[in-house]
Amino acid sequence: MLPAVMRRLAVVPEFLPAPPPALVLPERLPADLPSAGRAALAAALAGELPGRKRPDMGELVRGSGPCRWDDAEIARLRGFLRTVAGLRSRQGRSYPLDYLIALPLIAGMAGDGELDAIAEWAATAPAELLLKLGAPLDRQGEPRRPDATTIGRALGQGCDQDEHDQALCSWMGARARGLRPGMRRHLRIDGKAVKGAARGGGRAPMLLPGLWDDGTTAAQLPVNVKKTNEIPVFRDLLKKVPDLAGAVITADQMHTQREHARQIGAAGAFFIFTIGENQPRLFDAAGALPWESIAGEAWTAGRGHGRVDVRTIKTLPPTPRIRELFPHVEQVFLVERYSYGTGGELLGAVAVLGITSLPAGQAGAADLLSYLRGHWAIEMHHYVRSPGVLRLSHDVAPEAPRRASATHLRGCGVRCRCWSHARCLGTRPLAQHLWRDYRVLIILLPGRSAKTSH
Repeated sequence: MLPAVMRRLAVVPEFLPAPPPALVLPERLPADLPSAGRAALAAALAGELPGRKRPDMGELVRGSGPCRWDDAEIARLRGFLRTVAGLRSRQGRSYPLDYLIALPLIAGMAGDGELDAIAEWAATAPAELLLKLGAPLDRQGEPRRPDATTIGRALGQGCDQDEHDQALCSWMGARARGLRPGMRRHLRIDGKAVKGAARGGGRAPMLLPGLWDDGTTAAQLPVNVKKTNEIPVFRDLLKKVPDLAGAVITADQMHTQREHARQIGAAGAFFIFTIGENQPRLFDAAGALPWESIAGEAWTAGRGHGRVDVRTIKTLPPTPRIRELFPHVEQVFLVERYSYGTGGELLGAVAVLGITSLPAGQAGAADLLSYLRGHWAIEMHHYVRSPGVLRLSHDVAPEAPRRASATHLRGCGVRCRCWSHARCLGTRPLAQHLWRDYRVLIILLPGRSAKTSH
Protein backbone atom coordinates (compact mmCIF):
# COMPACT_ATOMS: atom_id res chain seq x y z
CA MET A 1 0.00 0.00 0.00
CA LEU A 2 1.32 3.42 -0.90
CA PRO A 3 2.00 5.77 1.99
CA ALA A 4 -0.48 8.52 2.56
CA VAL A 5 2.21 11.13 2.29
CA MET A 6 4.93 10.78 -0.35
CA ARG A 7 8.45 11.36 0.85
CA ARG A 8 10.03 14.52 -0.49
CA LEU A 9 12.76 13.72 -2.98
CA ALA A 10 16.05 15.57 -2.81
CA VAL A 11 16.31 18.33 -5.37
CA VAL A 12 19.19 18.00 -7.82
CA PRO A 13 21.64 20.76 -6.95
CA GLU A 14 21.82 23.48 -9.59
CA PHE A 15 25.59 23.70 -9.35
CA LEU A 16 26.12 20.27 -10.93
CA PRO A 17 27.67 20.62 -14.39
CA ALA A 18 25.42 20.16 -17.36
CA PRO A 19 26.05 17.08 -19.48
CA PRO A 20 28.47 17.74 -22.36
CA PRO A 21 26.80 18.48 -25.67
CA ALA A 22 26.61 15.63 -28.14
CA LEU A 23 29.32 15.72 -30.80
CA VAL A 24 28.18 16.38 -34.34
CA LEU A 25 30.15 13.87 -36.42
CA PRO A 26 29.97 12.52 -39.97
CA GLU A 27 28.46 9.10 -40.59
CA ARG A 28 31.71 7.54 -41.76
CA LEU A 29 34.73 7.85 -39.47
CA PRO A 30 38.17 6.25 -39.28
CA ALA A 31 37.80 3.08 -37.22
CA ASP A 32 40.90 3.89 -35.16
CA LEU A 33 40.00 7.49 -34.29
CA PRO A 34 39.90 7.81 -30.46
CA SER A 35 37.49 9.96 -28.48
CA ALA A 36 39.91 12.90 -28.42
CA GLY A 37 40.22 12.69 -32.20
CA ARG A 38 36.47 12.62 -32.59
CA ALA A 39 36.18 15.74 -30.45
CA ALA A 40 38.86 17.46 -32.56
CA LEU A 41 37.04 16.46 -35.74
CA ALA A 42 33.78 17.88 -34.42
CA ALA A 43 35.58 21.11 -33.49
CA ALA A 44 37.19 21.29 -36.93
CA LEU A 45 33.82 20.86 -38.64
CA ALA A 46 32.33 23.57 -36.45
CA GLY A 47 35.20 25.97 -37.11
CA GLU A 48 38.93 26.29 -36.77
CA LEU A 49 40.71 24.14 -34.24
CA PRO A 50 41.65 25.86 -30.96
CA GLY A 51 44.83 27.87 -31.34
CA ARG A 52 44.65 27.94 -35.14
CA LYS A 53 42.74 31.22 -35.52
CA ARG A 54 44.62 33.80 -37.52
CA PRO A 55 44.61 37.46 -36.60
CA ASP A 56 42.39 39.73 -38.62
CA MET A 57 43.99 41.85 -41.33
CA GLY A 58 45.02 45.21 -39.95
CA GLU A 59 45.19 44.11 -36.32
CA LEU A 60 47.63 46.33 -34.44
CA VAL A 61 49.36 45.85 -31.13
CA ARG A 62 48.76 49.25 -29.55
CA GLY A 63 50.41 50.61 -26.44
CA SER A 64 47.05 50.92 -24.69
CA GLY A 65 45.96 47.40 -25.59
CA PRO A 66 46.67 44.44 -23.30
CA CYS A 67 49.10 41.88 -24.64
CA ARG A 68 52.02 39.70 -23.68
CA TRP A 69 54.98 38.32 -25.59
CA ASP A 70 57.34 35.41 -25.43
CA ASP A 71 60.73 36.79 -24.40
CA ALA A 72 62.59 33.57 -25.23
CA GLU A 73 61.11 33.28 -28.73
CA ILE A 74 61.80 36.93 -29.52
CA ALA A 75 65.38 36.51 -28.31
CA ARG A 76 65.79 33.46 -30.56
CA LEU A 77 64.40 35.38 -33.54
CA ARG A 78 66.85 38.25 -32.91
CA GLY A 79 69.69 35.76 -32.70
CA PHE A 80 68.97 34.59 -36.24
CA LEU A 81 68.47 38.14 -37.53
CA ARG A 82 71.87 39.22 -36.17
CA THR A 83 73.50 36.86 -38.67
CA VAL A 84 72.30 39.06 -41.56
CA ALA A 85 75.11 41.15 -42.99
CA GLY A 86 74.47 44.88 -43.20
CA LEU A 87 75.21 46.85 -46.37
CA ARG A 88 74.61 50.31 -44.91
CA SER A 89 77.23 53.00 -44.62
CA ARG A 90 78.84 53.34 -41.20
CA GLN A 91 77.73 56.96 -41.07
CA GLY A 92 74.24 57.87 -39.97
CA ARG A 93 73.28 54.52 -38.47
CA SER A 94 70.54 55.32 -35.97
CA TYR A 95 69.01 51.85 -35.68
CA PRO A 96 70.46 48.33 -35.34
CA LEU A 97 69.83 46.31 -38.49
CA ASP A 98 68.23 43.37 -36.65
CA TYR A 99 65.70 45.79 -35.11
CA LEU A 100 64.76 47.27 -38.48
CA ILE A 101 64.24 43.90 -40.16
CA ALA A 102 62.37 42.48 -37.15
CA LEU A 103 59.71 45.21 -37.24
CA PRO A 104 58.26 44.35 -40.68
CA LEU A 105 58.25 40.65 -39.80
CA ILE A 106 56.16 41.13 -36.65
CA ALA A 107 53.96 43.78 -38.26
CA GLY A 108 53.41 41.47 -41.24
CA MET A 109 52.36 38.67 -38.90
CA ALA A 110 49.81 41.06 -37.43
CA GLY A 111 48.42 41.72 -40.90
CA ASP A 112 50.19 44.99 -41.66
CA GLY A 113 52.50 44.35 -44.59
CA GLU A 114 52.75 47.59 -46.54
CA LEU A 115 55.54 49.96 -45.56
CA ASP A 116 53.17 52.65 -44.30
CA ALA A 117 51.26 50.09 -42.23
CA ILE A 118 54.52 48.75 -40.79
CA ALA A 119 55.54 52.24 -39.73
CA GLU A 120 52.11 52.75 -38.16
CA TRP A 121 52.51 49.47 -36.28
CA ALA A 122 55.92 50.59 -35.01
CA ALA A 123 54.47 53.96 -33.96
CA THR A 124 51.75 52.33 -31.83
CA ALA A 125 53.45 49.17 -30.53
CA PRO A 126 54.12 48.88 -26.78
CA ALA A 127 57.45 50.40 -25.75
CA GLU A 128 58.49 47.31 -23.82
CA LEU A 129 57.95 45.13 -26.89
CA LEU A 130 60.09 47.41 -29.06
CA LEU A 131 62.85 47.26 -26.46
CA LYS A 132 62.69 43.47 -26.58
CA LEU A 133 63.15 43.73 -30.36
CA GLY A 134 66.32 45.81 -29.90
CA ALA A 135 65.05 49.38 -30.21
CA PRO A 136 67.59 52.09 -29.29
CA LEU A 137 66.54 54.80 -26.82
CA ASP A 138 66.00 58.47 -27.63
CA ARG A 139 66.93 61.39 -25.35
CA GLN A 140 63.77 60.92 -23.32
CA GLY A 141 64.57 57.28 -22.67
CA GLU A 142 61.83 56.00 -24.99
CA PRO A 143 62.35 53.45 -27.79
CA ARG A 144 62.95 55.00 -31.18
CA ARG A 145 60.34 54.25 -33.84
CA PRO A 146 61.54 54.34 -37.47
CA ASP A 147 59.45 55.71 -40.30
CA ALA A 148 58.49 53.91 -43.51
CA THR A 149 61.45 55.30 -45.49
CA THR A 150 63.99 54.03 -42.96
CA ILE A 151 62.44 50.57 -42.85
CA GLY A 152 62.22 50.40 -46.64
CA ARG A 153 65.88 51.30 -47.07
CA ALA A 154 66.96 48.65 -44.58
CA LEU A 155 64.94 45.98 -46.37
CA GLY A 156 65.96 47.05 -49.85
CA GLN A 157 69.61 48.09 -49.93
CA GLY A 158 70.53 47.84 -46.26
CA CYS A 159 70.98 44.10 -45.83
CA ASP A 160 72.10 41.00 -47.68
CA GLN A 161 68.84 39.58 -49.07
CA ASP A 162 70.01 35.98 -49.29
CA GLU A 163 71.20 36.03 -45.70
CA HIS A 164 67.93 37.67 -44.63
CA ASP A 165 65.97 34.92 -46.34
CA GLN A 166 68.24 32.27 -44.83
CA ALA A 167 67.90 33.71 -41.31
CA LEU A 168 64.09 33.66 -41.36
CA CYS A 169 63.97 30.17 -42.85
CA SER A 170 66.39 28.91 -40.21
CA TRP A 171 64.34 30.50 -37.45
CA MET A 172 61.17 28.77 -38.64
CA GLY A 173 62.99 25.45 -38.88
CA ALA A 174 64.37 25.87 -35.35
CA ARG A 175 60.89 26.65 -34.08
CA ALA A 176 59.42 23.57 -35.75
CA ARG A 177 62.08 21.29 -34.30
CA GLY A 178 61.76 22.99 -30.91
CA LEU A 179 58.10 22.02 -30.75
CA ARG A 180 59.12 18.37 -31.23
CA PRO A 181 62.57 17.93 -29.66
CA GLY A 182 63.03 14.42 -31.04
CA MET A 183 62.50 15.45 -34.65
CA ARG A 184 65.44 15.26 -37.06
CA ARG A 185 66.32 17.54 -39.95
CA HIS A 186 63.93 16.82 -42.78
CA LEU A 187 64.82 16.97 -46.50
CA ARG A 188 61.83 16.88 -48.88
CA ILE A 189 62.46 16.06 -52.54
CA ASP A 190 59.94 16.38 -55.36
CA GLY A 191 60.15 17.35 -59.03
CA LYS A 192 58.03 20.05 -60.65
CA ALA A 193 57.57 21.57 -64.07
CA VAL A 194 58.59 25.22 -64.32
CA LYS A 195 55.42 27.07 -65.15
CA GLY A 196 55.76 29.89 -67.61
CA ALA A 197 59.07 28.63 -69.03
CA ALA A 198 57.75 26.61 -71.99
CA ARG A 199 58.32 28.23 -75.38
CA GLY A 200 56.64 27.71 -78.70
CA GLY A 201 54.21 25.11 -77.39
CA GLY A 202 57.06 22.94 -76.09
CA ARG A 203 57.27 21.16 -72.79
CA ALA A 204 58.04 23.10 -69.64
CA PRO A 205 61.46 22.20 -68.18
CA MET A 206 61.52 20.03 -65.07
CA LEU A 207 63.45 20.74 -61.90
CA LEU A 208 64.15 18.41 -58.97
CA PRO A 209 64.70 20.48 -55.80
CA GLY A 210 65.44 19.37 -52.25
CA LEU A 211 64.00 21.54 -49.48
CA TRP A 212 65.11 21.47 -45.86
CA ASP A 213 62.54 21.86 -43.12
CA ASP A 214 63.87 25.36 -42.38
CA GLY A 215 62.68 26.49 -45.82
CA THR A 216 66.10 26.63 -47.45
CA THR A 217 66.93 24.90 -50.71
CA ALA A 218 69.57 22.20 -50.22
CA ALA A 219 70.12 21.60 -53.95
CA GLN A 220 68.29 21.70 -57.26
CA LEU A 221 68.95 19.96 -60.57
CA PRO A 222 67.26 20.06 -63.99
CA VAL A 223 65.60 16.93 -65.34
CA ASN A 224 65.99 16.24 -69.06
CA VAL A 225 62.57 14.69 -69.67
CA LYS A 226 63.50 13.78 -73.24
CA LYS A 227 66.28 11.43 -72.13
CA THR A 228 65.50 10.39 -68.55
CA ASN A 229 63.24 10.91 -65.55
CA GLU A 230 63.68 11.98 -61.94
CA ILE A 231 65.08 8.65 -60.66
CA PRO A 232 68.76 9.02 -61.72
CA VAL A 233 68.65 12.76 -61.00
CA PHE A 234 67.55 11.96 -57.44
CA ARG A 235 70.82 10.15 -56.76
CA ASP A 236 72.83 13.01 -58.28
CA LEU A 237 70.91 15.47 -56.13
CA LEU A 238 71.81 13.61 -52.93
CA LYS A 239 75.50 13.80 -53.89
CA LYS A 240 75.22 17.60 -54.02
CA VAL A 241 73.81 17.91 -50.50
CA PRO A 242 76.56 18.04 -47.84
CA ASP A 243 76.18 16.51 -44.38
CA LEU A 244 73.14 14.26 -44.79
CA ALA A 245 74.04 12.27 -41.69
CA GLY A 246 71.08 11.93 -39.34
CA ALA A 247 68.60 13.62 -41.69
CA VAL A 248 65.22 12.21 -42.75
CA ILE A 249 64.53 12.19 -46.50
CA THR A 250 61.03 11.96 -47.99
CA ALA A 251 59.99 11.73 -51.62
CA ASP A 252 57.02 10.54 -53.66
CA GLN A 253 56.35 6.94 -54.71
CA MET A 254 58.49 7.17 -57.84
CA HIS A 255 61.56 7.29 -55.61
CA THR A 256 60.78 4.18 -53.60
CA GLN A 257 63.83 2.52 -55.12
CA ARG A 258 66.28 0.08 -53.58
CA GLU A 259 69.31 1.97 -54.92
CA HIS A 260 67.98 5.19 -53.39
CA ALA A 261 67.63 3.45 -50.03
CA ARG A 262 71.19 2.11 -50.18
CA GLN A 263 72.61 5.54 -51.04
CA ILE A 264 70.65 7.20 -48.22
CA GLY A 265 71.80 4.55 -45.76
CA ALA A 266 75.42 4.92 -46.86
CA ALA A 267 75.19 8.67 -46.16
CA GLY A 268 74.01 7.98 -42.60
CA ALA A 269 70.51 9.35 -43.31
CA PHE A 270 67.04 7.81 -43.07
CA PHE A 271 64.21 7.49 -45.60
CA ILE A 272 60.42 7.53 -45.37
CA PHE A 273 58.86 6.21 -48.59
CA THR A 274 55.33 5.33 -49.57
CA ILE A 275 54.70 2.15 -51.57
CA GLY A 276 52.93 2.20 -54.92
CA GLU A 277 52.56 0.30 -58.16
CA ASN A 278 56.26 0.59 -58.94
CA GLN A 279 56.95 -1.97 -56.17
CA PRO A 280 54.11 -4.54 -56.53
CA ARG A 281 55.74 -7.35 -54.53
CA LEU A 282 56.65 -4.99 -51.71
CA PHE A 283 53.13 -3.57 -51.75
CA ASP A 284 51.58 -7.03 -51.47
CA ALA A 285 53.92 -8.01 -48.62
CA ALA A 286 53.14 -4.84 -46.67
CA GLY A 287 49.42 -5.13 -47.34
CA ALA A 288 49.41 -8.71 -46.00
CA LEU A 289 50.42 -7.57 -42.50
CA PRO A 290 47.68 -7.88 -39.81
CA TRP A 291 46.64 -4.24 -39.87
CA GLU A 292 43.07 -4.95 -38.75
CA SER A 293 44.37 -6.60 -35.59
CA ILE A 294 46.13 -3.51 -34.20
CA ALA A 295 44.84 -0.13 -33.08
CA GLY A 296 45.86 3.23 -34.45
CA GLU A 297 48.80 4.80 -32.64
CA ALA A 298 48.51 8.49 -33.60
CA TRP A 299 46.09 10.83 -35.35
CA THR A 300 45.69 14.42 -36.55
CA ALA A 301 42.61 16.47 -37.40
CA GLY A 302 42.81 19.81 -39.16
CA ARG A 303 40.79 22.27 -41.20
CA GLY A 304 42.20 23.97 -44.29
CA HIS A 305 41.91 24.39 -48.05
CA GLY A 306 38.12 24.24 -47.78
CA ARG A 307 38.03 20.79 -46.17
CA VAL A 308 38.67 18.91 -42.94
CA ASP A 309 41.29 16.13 -42.98
CA VAL A 310 41.66 13.36 -40.42
CA ARG A 311 44.72 11.10 -40.52
CA THR A 312 45.51 7.99 -38.50
CA ILE A 313 48.64 5.85 -38.54
CA LYS A 314 49.65 2.33 -37.45
CA THR A 315 53.11 0.78 -37.50
CA LEU A 316 54.42 -2.79 -37.54
CA PRO A 317 57.90 -4.30 -37.75
CA PRO A 318 58.87 -5.64 -41.19
CA THR A 319 58.71 -9.34 -41.98
CA PRO A 320 61.76 -11.21 -43.33
CA ARG A 321 60.09 -11.08 -46.75
CA ILE A 322 59.90 -7.27 -46.65
CA ARG A 323 63.53 -7.02 -45.55
CA GLU A 324 64.45 -9.26 -48.47
CA LEU A 325 62.57 -7.08 -50.95
CA PHE A 326 63.82 -3.70 -49.71
CA PRO A 327 66.99 -2.76 -47.79
CA HIS A 328 67.24 -0.96 -44.45
CA VAL A 329 63.51 -1.22 -43.59
CA GLU A 330 62.88 -0.89 -39.84
CA GLN A 331 59.17 -0.07 -39.76
CA VAL A 332 56.15 -0.50 -42.02
CA PHE A 333 53.25 1.93 -41.62
CA LEU A 334 49.65 2.36 -42.76
CA VAL A 335 48.20 5.87 -42.97
CA GLU A 336 44.49 6.46 -43.55
CA ARG A 337 43.17 9.87 -44.51
CA TYR A 338 39.51 10.87 -44.48
CA SER A 339 38.61 14.19 -46.12
CA TYR A 340 35.33 15.93 -45.30
CA GLY A 341 33.64 19.01 -46.65
CA THR A 342 32.93 21.82 -44.23
CA GLY A 343 29.39 20.48 -43.95
CA GLY A 344 30.58 17.04 -42.85
CA GLU A 345 30.11 15.24 -46.18
CA LEU A 346 32.77 12.65 -46.98
CA LEU A 347 34.89 13.79 -49.93
CA GLY A 348 37.23 10.80 -50.04
CA ALA A 349 39.15 8.23 -48.05
CA VAL A 350 42.67 7.04 -48.89
CA ALA A 351 44.91 4.38 -47.34
CA VAL A 352 48.67 4.57 -47.94
CA LEU A 353 51.29 1.95 -47.11
CA GLY A 354 54.88 2.96 -46.48
CA ILE A 355 58.28 1.98 -45.14
CA THR A 356 61.00 3.75 -43.22
CA SER A 357 64.56 3.08 -42.13
CA LEU A 358 63.95 4.92 -38.84
CA PRO A 359 63.91 2.46 -35.92
CA ALA A 360 60.87 2.54 -33.65
CA GLY A 361 63.03 3.74 -30.78
CA GLN A 362 64.05 6.84 -32.75
CA ALA A 363 60.72 7.71 -34.40
CA GLY A 364 57.29 6.73 -33.17
CA ALA A 365 54.05 6.71 -35.12
CA ALA A 366 53.34 10.37 -34.32
CA ASP A 367 56.79 11.36 -35.57
CA LEU A 368 56.31 9.47 -38.85
CA LEU A 369 52.95 11.15 -39.37
CA SER A 370 54.54 14.54 -38.75
CA TYR A 371 57.28 13.87 -41.32
CA LEU A 372 54.71 12.72 -43.87
CA ARG A 373 52.57 15.80 -43.34
CA GLY A 374 55.66 18.01 -43.54
CA HIS A 375 56.49 16.64 -46.97
CA TRP A 376 53.69 18.73 -48.52
CA ALA A 377 55.84 21.83 -47.90
CA ILE A 378 57.84 20.96 -51.02
CA GLU A 379 54.64 21.66 -52.98
CA MET A 380 54.71 25.21 -51.63
CA HIS A 381 58.47 25.56 -52.06
CA HIS A 382 58.47 27.68 -55.19
CA TYR A 383 55.69 29.95 -53.98
CA VAL A 384 57.44 30.60 -50.67
CA ARG A 385 60.79 31.25 -52.27
CA SER A 386 59.60 33.87 -54.74
CA PRO A 387 56.35 35.51 -53.62
CA GLY A 388 57.37 38.92 -54.94
CA VAL A 389 56.78 37.86 -58.53
CA LEU A 390 53.10 37.65 -59.32
CA ARG A 391 53.63 35.60 -62.48
CA LEU A 392 56.33 33.36 -61.04
CA SER A 393 55.50 30.02 -59.48
CA HIS A 394 59.00 28.57 -59.40
CA ASP A 395 62.34 29.83 -58.13
CA VAL A 396 64.78 28.76 -60.82
CA ALA A 397 68.48 29.13 -61.46
CA PRO A 398 68.98 32.50 -63.22
CA GLU A 399 72.04 31.24 -65.11
CA ALA A 400 69.92 28.83 -67.16
CA PRO A 401 68.51 30.98 -70.02
CA ARG A 402 65.44 28.88 -70.80
CA ARG A 403 64.48 28.47 -67.17
CA ALA A 404 65.31 32.09 -66.44
CA SER A 405 62.41 33.15 -68.66
CA ALA A 406 60.14 32.15 -65.79
CA THR A 407 61.88 34.57 -63.45
CA HIS A 408 61.12 37.67 -65.47
CA LEU A 409 60.17 40.32 -62.92
CA ARG A 410 57.30 42.57 -63.89
CA GLY A 411 57.12 45.87 -62.05
CA CYS A 412 59.54 45.11 -59.24
CA GLY A 413 63.27 44.76 -58.66
CA VAL A 414 65.39 41.68 -58.27
CA ARG A 415 65.21 42.08 -54.50
CA CYS A 416 61.55 41.02 -54.67
CA ARG A 417 62.66 37.45 -55.18
CA CYS A 418 63.21 36.97 -51.43
CA TRP A 419 59.95 36.23 -49.66
CA SER A 420 61.41 37.59 -46.42
CA HIS A 421 60.63 41.14 -47.50
CA ALA A 422 58.41 40.91 -50.58
CA ARG A 423 55.35 41.68 -48.45
CA CYS A 424 56.94 44.88 -47.21
CA LEU A 425 57.39 46.08 -50.77
CA GLY A 426 53.68 45.59 -51.40
CA THR A 427 54.14 42.97 -54.12
CA ARG A 428 52.64 39.90 -52.48
CA PRO A 429 51.75 38.69 -48.96
CA LEU A 430 54.27 36.92 -46.80
CA ALA A 431 54.08 33.15 -46.73
CA GLN A 432 50.79 32.53 -44.95
CA HIS A 433 52.19 29.96 -42.55
CA LEU A 434 54.00 32.86 -40.84
CA TRP A 435 50.67 34.15 -39.56
CA ARG A 436 50.55 31.47 -36.88
CA ASP A 437 53.91 32.65 -35.50
CA TYR A 438 52.38 36.00 -34.59
CA ARG A 439 50.46 34.20 -31.88
CA VAL A 440 53.71 32.68 -30.67
CA LEU A 441 55.50 36.01 -30.32
CA ILE A 442 52.64 38.34 -29.35
CA ILE A 443 49.31 37.37 -27.82
CA LEU A 444 46.46 39.79 -27.22
CA LEU A 445 44.92 39.35 -23.78
CA PRO A 446 41.62 41.15 -23.09
CA GLY A 447 41.62 42.72 -19.66
CA ARG A 448 45.34 42.22 -18.98
CA SER A 449 48.04 44.83 -18.65
CA ALA A 450 50.10 45.65 -21.71
CA LYS A 451 53.25 45.50 -19.58
CA THR A 452 52.78 41.84 -18.76
CA SER A 453 55.56 39.78 -20.26
CA HIS A 454 55.87 36.07 -20.76
